Amino acid sequence: MEAALPPEIEHTVERIHCSPVRIVLYLGGGASQAVAWLLSVPGASRTVLDMRIPYSRNSLNDVLGKSPESYASPETARDMARAAYQQAVKLSTFGTDVVGIGCTCALATDREKRGEHKAYITAYSGAQERSFSLLLSKGARSRFGEDQLVSKLVIKAIADALGVPTEVMEISLIDSGDHPDELKVESSSKDVDAILKDMLNGRVDTVEFSGGNIYVDAPRPGRIYLPGSFNPLHDGHKDMLEAALRLRPDMEGAFELSIGNADKGMLPLEEIKRRVSQFTSTGLPLAPLFTQKADLFHDSLFVVGYDTAVRLVKPEYYGSDQAMLLQFAKLRHQGCSFLVAGRVDDNGTFKTLADLEMPGMLPRGGLFEEIPATEFRADVSSTELRASGNW
Repeated sequence: MEAALPPEIEHTVERIHCSPVRIVLYLGGGASQAVAWLLSVPGASRTVLDMRIPYSRNSLNDVLGKSPESYASPETARDMARAAYQQAVKLSTFGTDVVGIGCTCALATDREKRGEHKAYITAYSGAQERSFSLLLSKGARSRFGEDQLVSKLVIKAIADALGVPTEVMEISLIDSGDHPDELKVESSSKDVDAILKDMLNGRVDTVEFSGGNIYVDAPRPGRIYLPGSFNPLHDGHKDMLEAALRLRPDMEGAFELSIGNADKGMLPLEEIKRRVSQFTSTGLPLAPLFTQKADLFHDSLFVVGYDTAVRLVKPEYYGSDQAMLLQFAKLRHQGCSFLVAGRVDDNGTFKTLADLEMPGMLPRGGLFEEIPATEFRADVSSTELRASGNW
């Protein structure tokens, strides 16, 4: 006889699968039934991008990139949710709503536990976070019963994060006896100003604005990025990115606003917001050097103009030939390279990659590729636009 899915669970999961939000789940120590419930209701492929069960300590260390002080703790659940969120951003397209879910548990087992039976769940979406802390009445339920309760909380956490009503779901807690269940729920959120201030203060490495969403500390590798100060953004920038995308039709692209450099320092908050307002899709990395960008956006293509390419291959820009070679070796190791767009110089000559005086120690192939003039040519710069006042 076929086992029936609890009606309230089926109804809630159906609503979850109707949401446009995509999710990644990292579950450790329990909540196994949540996996079955999510996947047994048709439509899971519209919702679930990835799902992992890092059950051993080594597996969880690999997911988090570190060894947590405690494997079943609120902090670890938050770290798991952030890691799941970063994975969701990597696996999705620009502008897609994503949520990362982290759950870590210490539940009943085949031997008596000295510590508490507990579960911690966090849903994280960059600007918003919601956490559940559950202390279970020890010995009141079987392992299956504890897992079922935690699984329901995971489904509720997902539904809450996606804006799906959960009134039909019954979370049955034991509220009597010497050791009743204890459930605490905490929520927090940050607005754009707070997130950008975190970035300016070095607490956040990247911020991305796309599709009306904001993505925090979740760099997307394997994309095309056009870096610049964009003061202002003009048609030449847009056409250059479009030309790059025509050359790589299998890749996504975005502008990358440089919010600071070694010469001019960091842009003020209000100026960052003004420049961001010009875009529908842009990333803000706290990474003025291309090697730093490559660490964040590995396997990516950076679109630059001829003038920038000239500076990139000057040893004096790095301090020495060896320092320059080291920087380009790092770029190559991270799988990054450049698409170079031509530009008219002060003498009215259109300069292209073929005119670039490449030092002999640098291999031209593999690091630089030309955007043909037939694909892109613009003879206006941001400096000229500011001088003319036509922006």
